[in-house]
Amino acid sequence: MKVLFMCTANSCRSQMAETWARHLFPSGWDVFSGGLLTYPITPATKAAMAEAGLDMMGQDSKTIDTFNLDSFDLVVTLSKSAGLYLPALSHPDRHVKRPIADPMSAKGNDAERAEAFREGRERVRDIVAQVVAGDIAPGS
Repeated sequence: MKVLFMCTANSCRSQMAETWARHLFPSGWDVFSGGLLTYPITPATKAAMAEAGLDMMGQDSKTIDTFNLDSFDLVVTLSKSAGLYLPALSHPDRHVKRPIADPMSAKGNDAERAEAFREGRERVRDIVAQVVAGDIAPGS
């Protein structure tokens, strides 16, 4: 299985998904992440993943034009904009939309923003676990 997780800037949600997938995917599965545009992975994203014991070392932000989208068994978009602007796939059933709130948009004090990243991290983990379980698959 070859899976691409996409969001708007490839700096938070899709990067979290790539990290979780590296941890949760069975041996032999491949994972990548990309965005409609790129922005560096944020320190808050890295901190939230580190709290879960996961390191993002070696990951960097990439745009969708880096990839041959039709080479993926599954493309999961994690933001509304990525879902809307993803180029058409030759097999559209391979695109699954699972938009979640962007932790980068969180308002409030430092503790409230950190909690938004934790909530995003756990929501993304759930989505990756659903891919592993087969609950999110082409056509779903």
